[in-house]
Order: sequence, then C-alpha cells, then structure tokens
Amino acid sequence: MPPTTVHLLGLLPEDLVAHMEAAGERCSLTEARQVLSRIISEGAADPTPRREPRRALVEAIRRQTTWERLEVLERVPDEEGKSVRYLFRSPDGALSEAVRIGLLKPDHYTVCLSSQVGCAMQCAFCATGRLGLTRNLAPWEIISAFLTVRDETPGRVNGAVFMGQGEPFHSYDAVIQTARILCNPAGGRVAKENITISTVGLVPQIRRYTRELQPYKLIISLTSTVAARRAELLPVAGRTPLAELVAAIREYATIAQDRVTVAWVVLGGVNTGDDEVEGLRAMLSDLPLRINLIDVNDGRSERDGGFRRATPAELSELLNRLQVLRVPVVRRYSVGQDKDSACGMLAGRRTASSVPSST
Repeated sequence: MPPTTVHLLGLLPEDLVAHMEAAGERCSLTEARQVLSRIISEGAADPTPRREPRRALVEAIRRQTTWERLEVLERVPDEEGKSVRYLFRSPDGALSEAVRIGLLKPDHYTVCLSSQVGCAMQCAFCATGRLGLTRNLAPWEIISAFLTVRDETPGRVNGAVFMGQGEPFHSYDAVIQTARILCNPAGGRVAKENITISTVGLVPQIRRYTRELQPYKLIISLTSTVAARRAELLPVAGRTPLAELVAAIREYATIAQDRVTVAWVVLGGVNTGDDEVEGLRAMLSDLPLRINLIDVNDGRSERDGGFRRATPAELSELLNRLQVLRVPVVRRYSVGQDKDSACGMLAGRRTASSVPSST
C-alpha cells in the first residue's frame, strides 16, 4: 500500500528520501535537498529544482506530496510600525497566529511562531489560555506561517521564537522537528542560535531537551517564585513543585553550559514585590542568569478579572530590587497593544465558521 500524501514543508531532506523510497521512487539526498530548497529556502510555488530534474521523480513528488500554504485571514500592523500580526486558517478551519517583530538592527526581523491551536496551560493572564486547546500544529503549518511572514518582510528575517499560541513543550516532537527544518540549509536557513523555544516550565520536557543537547535557546517562563501564587497564575505548570523545576533548570545550566533565561510577565500589583525577588535570589542567583521582563497584555479590564500593567513607579522599584541579583535584566516591550496583539486575541474574536473562505 503506497504511503499517504505528506506535506513538503514539514520534511527534512532525509524524511523526503524515506517517503519517496516507500512510494517506490528512488530519491537521493541531493535531489531531496534540491526540492526542499526550492519550496522552503526559496519560497517557490513549484518544487521542480532549478537544476535538470529527473522527470519521474518530479512526477512522483507531485503525486505523493503537497506544498500548499496556510490561508492568511488577517494582517494587523501595530501603530508604531514595529510588528505585524498574522492570522492563519488551516484546511480544517483551525486558526493560528504568527508575528513579525522588528529587531534593534535596522531591517532585521524575527518571527514569533505558534505551536498549538489554543493552549491547555490555562495561564491566568493569557488570552490563548482562555481558548482551550484544540490541537497541536503540524510542523508544516508552523513552517508555512514562517515562510509567509518571511516572504512578505521588507528586510531580513534571521530569527524565530516559539512564544506564540500554545505551549511548545506540550507539542515537543513537532516543535523540535520544526526547529530542525528552520535551521536546515535546505529549509529556513536560520542559525541555530537565533531559534528560541519558550516553556512555562514542563519539567519532563526540560529534562528531555537537556539530555538531547538541543542547540536552540531556551526560555523558562517563571513569572512567580511564590509557590501558591505561581500555581494560581500558571495552573498546569504549578502542579509541579517549584523545587523540581529549579532542579531541572540547574541541570540544564550545567549540561548545556549556557546562561539560563527566565521570562517574567510583569503583573501590576501581583509579582513585583520583595518576596518575588527574594525567591529568585534564593533559587537561582548562583547560576548564570538573564531575566526578561515582559509587559502583560491581558486584553481584559481588572473589573473583568484581568491583570493590569505595572505602573512606571512599580517597574522602577522592581528593577531596583533586581539589582541585588547582579544579572542582566532585559525589558521586552510589547508591541501593537491596541490591535488585539496578545497571543490568542485575533483567533479568539474570530471563529472558522464565521470567516468566509477567500477566493
């Protein structure tokens, strides 16, 4: 029985070789690289290599694979011109998002990618968490989003971050496959060190990531070091004792020989006090550490149960408190605050059934 049709955007060269051989058609690794370079690296609409191809192989690839991209439903630029948020629809109607983000270096960009349709983590401050989890995104869907953003960017896209919809480590295999395609010479051609994967702190997956010596940057979203508060803010991750998470972080820092980056979503009046900084000092101050402060973008008012941004005074006090750690603290500014910019907001206000198909 011949293999089922696969999507070229989700394959590494060796995957394409194996698929075509299972279909009864010889395909060398060089030929696979040529085909995938055409579709992914060059963003072409046709997989026929530039070099003289074997007609039988090209015809077999057309029968056994597909390479269509996701449909783009919306492109929403922010008012400062720093980002563009994309809303995509998959063939089954699932909605997902990606964001083009401008870097400090002129004409250089990174793409923030989603890994799931919705999310099961239920983080209290996250719009995606309120959607619930529909399913994981397949590698080809994530690569499709990356390519569309890349091909419409008036500059160089040289990075990718898995910090969009979903928990990347809840879809571990698909995310790692996608990262491998992104950095492959026949794929996205993004340097490994420019690919970042974020997690709310799924300990088994952090340990697996460490054992596998994955070469991509890792960010662990901590947001609170007070156990009861963290369990309330990040319910799923909060089921794992903080001591186990800290042990996994220490193991990663030791084996990867890399600085640990901790993401901290700043919630006004919630996690900016002395107790949080003391927790960071007690748990992690002896490790090479970096702290990324991220402004919350809840999309709800406090009256509706939402979280507010920290005031300038609160932020200043937090930064002063963090000085005791003597570690780099990076302020990550949110963009597009007035344009449904937080992950899940575009998908949350539109459903597949309410959006007409484009022609």
